[in-house]
Amino acid sequence: MTLRNGVMLGIVGAALALGACQQRLVGGADSAADRLNPGETRRGELTSRSHYNVNDGSRFQRFAVPLEAGQVARFEVTGALQGSLSLQGPDGEFLAASQVGADPVALSHRADETGLYLLGVSGQDHRSYGPFRVSSRLLTVAQGGPLEAGDERAGWLDGAVDTYSLAVTEPGLYQITMRSEALDAYLTLRGTTDDGEPLHQEDDDSAGGLDARLTAYLAPGRYEIDAGWTQQHSRGLYTLAVTTLPVPEGVSLRQSGPLRPGETVEGWMAGAALTYTLVVDALSRVQIDMTSPLLDPYLELAGNGVAHADDDGGEDLNARIDALLAPGTYQVMASDISGQEGLFELSATVAPFVLAEAVNGLPSLRPGVDSSHRLIADADHYRLIVPEPGRYIVEMRSQELDAFLELYGDAGAWHDDDGGTGTDARLNVDLPAGEYLLIARAFSPEQGAYQLQVRRQ
Repeated sequence: MTLRNGVMLGIVGAALALGACQQRLVGGADSAADRLNPGETRRGELTSRSHYNVNDGSRFQRFAVPLEAGQVARFEVTGALQGSLSLQGPDGEFLAASQVGADPVALSHRADETGLYLLGVSGQDHRSYGPFRVSSRLLTVAQGGPLEAGDERAGWLDGAVDTYSLAVTEPGLYQITMRSEALDAYLTLRGTTDDGEPLHQEDDDSAGGLDARLTAYLAPGRYEIDAGWTQQHSRGLYTLAVTTLPVPEGVSLRQSGPLRPGETVEGWMAGAALTYTLVVDALSRVQIDMTSPLLDPYLELAGNGVAHADDDGGEDLNARIDALLAPGTYQVMASDISGQEGLFELSATVAPFVLAEAVNGLPSLRPGVDSSHRLIADADHYRLIVPEPGRYIVEMRSQELDAFLELYGDAGAWHDDDGGTGTDARLNVDLPAGEYLLIARAFSPEQGAYQLQVRRQ
């Protein structure tokens, strides 16, 4: 036999041996796999003599784990090895793998059937070698039930939301955190206080990464917590914890509810936006302030067909919305864009709208005259003079911004977003003769050129 033939026979033999190893692996736990019972820890080491994956050359070692149907097992690997974990079922079906870059490297699974499961410890790539420790333990998981402050539960989602009950007897600041290595966690808190006040809050990613966190000042009452998920993956292990946070002395927190003109509300920001309700009885100039020495406040106002938002309109990083609002009910959303947690104050002042003061000194517009402008501030203000009663069309057109029009007078208030072509604004209203305040702005903070046209039909 020539040397070339010898080399060829060696390659064929290695391929056959590798195929045999892979076949044993596919078949589930085999004689080459060490036994790893739940509750045990095993030592191992990946070397150049370990089995290798033909896809990327990484080395691996196998462990046979006996599990009964319904048991939830958690596996972790630690040590010098930069490793990963994978799990196959008794019939060789691939079940799960650890997340890339996770710390610790861990994998959890609930057994659907009784049998020997095959746990693989492998290197992250062909350069990963070294000693490791792999552990296995069974978890007791909940699928809903009662919770108290200080409790932490492990749960397993499998296509259905788990609902927990929380009975609050002492008012305080409560924090609910849901974490998972397998799911995009989503929390919902709902309930009613003993005084009949409803509460509803939701959160997706406020605890960092894909974990969820809700912080709420809860009065005595009965509440429910839904532990769920977003996106498509609905199966996996999670933890749910309820803790109490200290409330600063002399502070009375309000995490939702009415925002009454002239009063200051104190709240605690911890991720999700908090929503308050503002009722305006008459056409008014309204100023809403959100201040905090720790946060970068952000304010939004929506309702009655209008929307406003502000980041740093107040002093320093504080937020302020200054707007004319027609009679109606508005939602005020207080949030933070810095990712910090802390105390804030929210207040609203409402002053009667006086048309003569509002239009004094403003540039004038008349029907029949088209004009071009450029928006560089939050809004442009004009004095619209209507010489005789009739039906008028007011248009704001722009190719650079989403136009928004507001019109105020003694006869009423009107506004429009996309009543024109595309994102242009258009008002079509009956107006008595007189003076009006016309405000031209963008729906969201933008700058750009626009044209104004006022004509009588």
